[in-house]
Amino acid sequence: MSQAMHRVVFEPDGRTLDVPDGQILLEAARAAGIHLETPCGGKGTCGGCRVVIPDAPPEPSEACRSVLTGEEIARNMRLACQVRVTSALRVLVPEETRVGDQQILTDGAMFDVPLKPNVRKTAVHLPEPSVADQRSDADRLLDALAEKGLADLTIDVKAIRDLPKRLRTLDFHPAVVVIGDEVVHLDRPTTTDACYGIAFDVGTTTLVGYLVDLVTGDVKAVASRTNPQTAYGDDVVARIEFAGRETSGARTLQTLVVDALNEMVLEVCRRGHIRPSVVYEATMVGNTTMNHLLLRLPTDAIGRAPFVAASASAHSVSARALGLKIHQRGRLYTAPLVAGFVGADTIGVILATGMHEGDVLRLTIDVGTNGEIVLGTRERILACSTAAGPAFEGARIRYGMRAADGAIDRVDIEGEEVVLHTIGDAPAIGLCGTGLIDAVAALLAAGVIEKTGLMRSAADLGRAPGLASRIVGADGERGFLLAAKERTGAGHPILLTQKDVREVQLAKGAIAAGIGTLLEEFGAVLEEVEEVLLAGAFGNYIQPDRAQAIGLIPPVPLQKVRFVGNAAGAGAKMLLMNRNMRHVAEDVARGVEHVELSQRPDFQTRFAEAMFFPQGA
Repeated sequence: MSQAMHRVVFEPDGRTLDVPDGQILLEAARAAGIHLETPCGGKGTCGGCRVVIPDAPPEPSEACRSVLTGEEIARNMRLACQVRVTSALRVLVPEETRVGDQQILTDGAMFDVPLKPNVRKTAVHLPEPSVADQRSDADRLLDALAEKGLADLTIDVKAIRDLPKRLRTLDFHPAVVVIGDEVVHLDRPTTTDACYGIAFDVGTTTLVGYLVDLVTGDVKAVASRTNPQTAYGDDVVARIEFAGRETSGARTLQTLVVDALNEMVLEVCRRGHIRPSVVYEATMVGNTTMNHLLLRLPTDAIGRAPFVAASASAHSVSARALGLKIHQRGRLYTAPLVAGFVGADTIGVILATGMHEGDVLRLTIDVGTNGEIVLGTRERILACSTAAGPAFEGARIRYGMRAADGAIDRVDIEGEEVVLHTIGDAPAIGLCGTGLIDAVAALLAAGVIEKTGLMRSAADLGRAPGLASRIVGADGERGFLLAAKERTGAGHPILLTQKDVREVQLAKGAIAAGIGTLLEEFGAVLEEVEEVLLAGAFGNYIQPDRAQAIGLIPPVPLQKVRFVGNAAGAGAKMLLMNRNMRHVAEDVARGVEHVELSQRPDFQTRFAEAMFFPQGA
């Protein structure tokens, strides 16, 4: 007996598909190519996958009742991860529910490095074989390359299979592509200057790719994406769990990220007016989980104590074997790792900022889902990873969203008037990370939020009636009205809730406690830190005074705070442009001292103390 099928229509996309009886609506959306926010990995705890089922919606589950407001339930809103399809449905997908591209800073500080790429493309003119010169085609080619200064090379066996025909087709005048110490391809001599590579920063939340001309060293194009793996969880632990729980989970996550990287390859090649077939190498930095998922390495041991990676080494592998659509014999170089939760992205940051060569003590904070912190000089470098969580990415925040058009990115309180700014000056539909920091800082300064994080009641704000009137109830918890329903583009009011404030406290507390732990381990005090570097796609949008007001970054003079942008991506570019930097990266990775915070009892004490907001904020 065949299984019953039900027609599901997703609006406003107009996508329609037949869904097996009992399938989870979230899975149906994925099958339709619609990716919803699921920071919790579909467990029903985050509320990210809100959808509206206007006609005869199913009864809300307990998870729906605990996450959604009464007003949202009354509007027929449900969590897609909690709805089983048992009849035909029409589903409205709000814009803020969708996983979409966000505002991503792609520039990053980068030390100048000499152009010495691992890929070289050299035109040679070989003497043709004769009775007097019966050298093999391979030896003939290697001898010609040696005369050009490229000695001690080998030839890939696949290239040898094509060699006789290619040499003769090209009249013994090929442009020879060498990757590392291996000849991989013969091209037309007119393409000698067409030699490119791509540097990837594969983050938990964001992906960035840089197309680099390996002849000139110029960056020709940049592309960015939201990591589509976020549909299966907003942090690495959720993805490790999914990879271990589902039979094809790891393959699903690898396919998602490779497909996104291939989209970026096509985008940067189109912008750079080149073919992907002249892209011969890619470099990649990312945290340990992103590295392992991309390389199809097992991740289960990373997710449990003692948090061991399958491999911390650098790897050079066939790009095509992983599904990366650059030249068919191109390579992918993945940078070395430090530990289970401190990956190659941290190595990229160290390289790009020159921390491994500096004489003064510097502190680098990469503000992201995993908060990586690095402290040190050329003599000693310490690193740790804190479970900051995705609050600053807009996740686990009631009306949070990624940094896209319509996201509130700045909040000011002037007297008792709340002044909002949105990305793109579009009608407000949610609150992104910078707006979240601003909102908490502004409410602290206005006395709406106490040092403990408690949001005061309307009665307690009686002397500020304009602010008191904005204190509202939100299904049993207190909230502050940022934008009334009629002033938004979301069809609902936008609040900052008490729970949102607690999420901020958790995130900033973890980072602050990590900083304190590293300083103690190093034997230094904050006053000795000469520079605080804010890295990451998100870091450059932060207002440092607001970040200090909530305790996200330490209370140093603001002139000591410097933004370094996407330093991890800049490190990936350095590894692409100069092959010697790969040896430096491996030395740095071996020398970094990893501080495992979860094993330190003093970290929990620091964390509890860091949950409070600074005095006088």
